[in-house]
Order: sequence, then C-alpha cells, then structure tokens
Amino acid sequence: MTRKEYLLKKYSDKDKKYNKLLKDKKRDKQAVKPYPLMSIKEKYLFNDIHKIGYLDIETSGLTANFDFMICYAIYVRDIDTGKHEIRGSYIKKSDLEYARRNKDADLIDKRILEKLIEDLSDLDCLIGHWFIGKYRHDIPFIRSRIAINKVSGFPKHRMVRYGDTQKWGSLIHRLSSNGLGMIGDAYGVSTKKTDIKSKTWKNACMFATRKDVKYIYVHNVKDVKITYKVHKHIEEYVPIPATYA
Repeated sequence: MTRKEYLLKKYSDKDKKYNKLLKDKKRDKQAVKPYPLMSIKEKYLFNDIHKIGYLDIETSGLTANFDFMICYAIYVRDIDTGKHEIRGSYIKKSDLEYARRNKDADLIDKRILEKLIEDLSDLDCLIGHWFIGKYRHDIPFIRSRIAINKVSGFPKHRMVRYGDTQKWGSLIHRLSSNGLGMIGDAYGVSTKKTDIKSKTWKNACMFATRKDVKYIYVHNVKDVKITYKVHKHIEEYVPIPATYA
C-alpha cells in the first residue's frame, strides 16, 4: 500500500471508527476527557497517531551529495495494539555491482531507499535522535539521497509528524551531553551497543561485504531500540510530536 492509499483509507468516509469519533466530539465535547487527564495512548489516538516509527540510518559520511546510506532501521510501535516490530534494510554487493554497471555511484543505495519508502507508508509519526531540522542528520540526509536518486513517495508536508529525542532531552533536562548514550545512561536505560572498528566501516562502504554491513545493521537496530526506550522515559513530559517538515 502506498502512502497515498494509506491516507485515503485512513481518512475515508467509510472509516466508521474515525467518523464516530468526529461525531462524538461534535455532539458532546465532554465525552472526550480533558487533554491533560488523558493517558499517553489516548493522547496519541486523539492526535490521530496510530503507528510511530523510531528511525535511524547509518551512512558513509555526513553529506548526502558525497556520501550514501549503508543501512536503516525502524522500530515500529503500534499504539492501537501495543505490538512492536523491526523493519530495515542494508546495502549488498549486488547494489555495488548495479552502481558499477550503470557507472553511477549514487545508485548504490537506491534499492534500500525504495524499501525505506515502502516501510514508512503506514507510519503517522517518525522519531529519531539528532533527527529533523537544520544541521540535523537523518531526515535531511534521507531526503537528499531520495532527491539525488529520483525516488518518489517520501511523505510530503503535513503527511507525517516528526519528533527528536535530542531536542526534547535538551529542553527538559540539564545533562553534560544530549547524546543518545548520555541521555540513556542518565535514565538508567541500557545503552550497550556493538563497537564498530574503522576497518569494518570502510569494508562495508567500499566492498559491501555482508559480514561488515550486517554488523553495522545490528548496531543500527540497537540504536532505534535505545531511542524508543529513551522516548518512553520522557514522553510524559514532552509534547505529542507536532512538527511537520
């Protein structure tokens, strides 16, 4: 299902659950709890957030016009059911060969960018660390790589909300650093990750060797799990994500 199809289904007049909520609000405003008294789940659903994706990417460098994506991971949190799942992908040797055959180095991450778009299609909110906005990394990098590779389907303005645990952490606490590991350590969240050696990183970028890329992907998955845990610790004290970009 594409993002457009998902949104049409979500907001369709045939969606009885959604229409009933609208009618209830119009008929009797007191039928809805005062917002401050709502549970976190109720607040998310009130704001029409049913699925949150905690997203992180690993890249060959910091600039999308000179670098590329090695892998991405999404920790999906279903607000309606309480279930969780991991989605993600990473570059393979076949991607390297595809780029080489076409004499276009940018094509190395095109396949995983297309897979990322597919994995985002049913998410209402994306949260990451150092994630969205000027001088941030993940979303600006993804948008740039998608534009360079002419991949369509990334959520347009007001189609998805964004949250940033780094911004929230810096707003509500005074720590020596607002890095993910430091915030997690302060909250007693396990932040143990795989150590990545420079050789592993270079082998993944230069040769897309399965062992090295998979090692980085495991590191990537641990990052999104930590981001989820950190957000769970602070979500009672920060706004429901309302940033659109």
